[in-house]
Amino acid sequence: MLAVVVGLLLVGLVTGDAVLTVLHPTRRGPLTLVTGAAVWTTARALARAVGRPGLLAGAGMLAVVAVFAVWTALMWLGWALVYLPNLGDFSFDSAVPYGDRGLAEALYLSGMSLTTVGYGDVVGATDPMRLATVAEAAAGFGLMTAAITYVLSIYPLTTDVRSAARMVSTQAGDTARATRLVVLGGASYLQDLQHDLLTIDENFERFPFLYYFRAKDPDASLHTLMHGATVVCLAARWGVSAESTPHARLLGDELQLRLERVMAHYATRFLMRAREPLGESLDPDDARRRLERLRRAAGADGAEPVVDETDLRRFALFLGRSQAFLDDLAEHHLLPPAQVLGDG
Repeated sequence: MLAVVVGLLLVGLVTGDAVLTVLHPTRRGPLTLVTGAAVWTTARALARAVGRPGLLAGAGMLAVVAVFAVWTALMWLGWALVYLPNLGDFSFDSAVPYGDRGLAEALYLSGMSLTTVGYGDVVGATDPMRLATVAEAAAGFGLMTAAITYVLSIYPLTTDVRSAARMVSTQAGDTARATRLVVLGGASYLQDLQHDLLTIDENFERFPFLYYFRAKDPDASLHTLMHGATVVCLAARWGVSAESTPHARLLGDELQLRLERVMAHYATRFLMRAREPLGESLDPDDARRRLERLRRAAGADGAEPVVDETDLRRFALFLGRSQAFLDDLAEHHLLPPAQVLGDG
């Protein structure tokens, strides 16, 4: 009976994992998390070893396929172990040459039931076994439905990430453009960006595999999205003057809070960092130089060059932590690093 117990445990593990992954709003099953991380780590190591970072673009698709393969294999094996000590309770077609009616026959029977093929050469001869095959057929149908549901749910969300990244890609490398958009875009521009960040963060919480869908185009990557949003936040919070753009300081402060929380979430969830500050504050002299560069980029709308030391420290801390996060994210996704408010 040990085989039956082990088999039922495997069936329960797969069922619970699929239910958590597909239906629960925040939790994922252990099989899903381990399989996804293993595929990502393997694909990343291979891409780095052969010097082709673009290979990592297929990691998301492979992770999804791998999870479904693990679910199917364990469900198939689990039911086979349930049948194994009970093969005497099945009627085998005498016209078909079977072997010793061991594990191979149990796997064959389980495969037919799981896929609902049902050739009819093996059928349950007792009520418990007939009910067991029906239960497995229902489990197989449910597993296929769960797989299709997950795929149809996750793939449209990858487009949202790419679209949001492209919207801020021009601002990521052009501080002057970022400040102009803060000034001319009005409050709605900053509010829409904040909404996009929150929505995408919720999608990553619901579907962690989104992180493994690395875009081939750097402008459509999660790294570009976070880089561009950081530059816009800096421009709104410290770059433009409150007189020319009254809404910028308040909305920039809100955007900063959202960015800090999103970065901390990604750092602990995907970059495997401890729950500690992402990075250190910039050197005060470096921070002052970058702040002045930011304000010069705003032109006539730039804030006054003289700032109090408290605000300068806040600027240096946020920029230092943001830079550390972006460096880690770029390294994890095998993307070239980018300096925020650099000399370029």
